[in-house]
Amino acid sequence: RFGRSSELPGEDPLLSGEYAYHVVSGMQERDAGGYPKVAAFLQHFTAYSTEANRGRDNYAISAFDLFDSYLPQYELAFRASPAGVMCSYTGVNGH
Repeated sequence: RFGRSSELPGEDPLLSGEYAYHVVSGMQERDAGGYPKVAAFLQHFTAYSTEANRGRDNYAISAFDLFDSYLPQYELAFRASPAGVMCSYTGVNGH
């Protein structure tokens, strides 16, 4: 199971993506002067799970799983135009 599930509303990528979209949108609402109140950053893009072996893991993920389970929530979250993205500490398929 996903090691950081306490940080998410669940394991469903669409639910997580909708949640992230609304959190980012709400955090980056503009004040009366037109400035964002907070700069929201997404983390950890993508396929990050455990704290063990940080920076040395390499996850082998099929193309189907990558596009069906790992990336949809980020696609939805990016639609809210976050200020930035923190990468994961792991490699994916040798990269």
